[in-house]
Amino acid sequence: MKNLSSLPGMACSGTKRNRVNPLMIVGVIFILLGAMIPLWTQHAPFLLVLASHAAIAAIVAVSLDLLTGNTGLVSFGHAAWFGLGSYVTGLLAQTLTAEMLVVLPLAVALAVILSWAVGQIFIRQVGTAFAILTLAFSQVLFALAFLLSKYTGGEDGLQGVPVPTVFGNQLASPQTWYWLLYGILIVTLCLALYVRRSPLGKAWLGIRENTERAYFVGLDVSRLKLLSYVVSAAIAMLAGGLFVLFNGATSPETLSWFESGKILMYVVMGGVGTIVGPAIGAVVFTVAESYISSYTEAWLIYFGALFVVIVIVAPGGIFGLLSKVWNRLNAHFERGTR
Repeated sequence: MKNLSSLPGMACSGTKRNRVNPLMIVGVIFILLGAMIPLWTQHAPFLLVLASHAAIAAIVAVSLDLLTGNTGLVSFGHAAWFGLGSYVTGLLAQTLTAEMLVVLPLAVALAVILSWAVGQIFIRQVGTAFAILTLAFSQVLFALAFLLSKYTGGEDGLQGVPVPTVFGNQLASPQTWYWLLYGILIVTLCLALYVRRSPLGKAWLGIRENTERAYFVGLDVSRLKLLSYVVSAAIAMLAGGLFVLFNGATSPETLSWFESGKILMYVVMGGVGTIVGPAIGAVVFTVAESYISSYTEAWLIYFGALFVVIVIVAPGGIFGLLSKVWNRLNAHFERGTR
């Protein structure tokens, strides 16, 4: 990869290097709060289950942000990989083995192969065309979930997925599940942040900011876009696999346009291109959805209003708002020490 520093957004000023990165602060707080959740939910098992669902949602949100936030490819059908991961993993657990360390890698491997194949077609399109293609792909899988009812369970979904094991030990405890999902989320976040700061991540950002310039400096734009799509699909399929193993079932709704919309809302609400932001957005969305829907059937109206307010008040998402607050506090502190 050549001349990455010449791409937009690649240069860093000396001033910013001397300041504490808001991303680091928010990330540390997010990790610490996640580690304390089991202490707060000792007498409320439901909250621990909700936190586990939030962790899965955060993983799939990070996967989409690697695609949309880094490369600028907006997917309207990201649920295709999440839902496909749930079905493939569930079927493998039923027919092959319940060993998590076997079924999840197999599902991810399938994601890499399939996303590489369809990605060859998708990445040739840009903007709206790419988004519509991803939506169409997810709707095809959604329809297949009904047509192949002999294997998928049709409208009832895939039921009776066995309790998964790790080295022969069953994962039946909510606490064990939470720590496992929390650990996978942290690893996913760390790897995503590492990639974002690596030459590969800078190349992706260069493509997002100015595709033509990326071509001119010698980057293989098509190959880099395809790689971004494959990585994003693999992580989403991993999240889908965790979802079905945790719940013991899955349904066609995991492949629907509504699910894709939710995943996209995670990213926008949290802050596109920040990695940590979409994870926060996913947690906020999951908790708010559970809380509001328990009071009214019209929860979508209230949540839609909440989403609009967040977008208006904080165009950069929750992470952008937190960063602004931190920068103002930091600037105020610096003025006070002079």
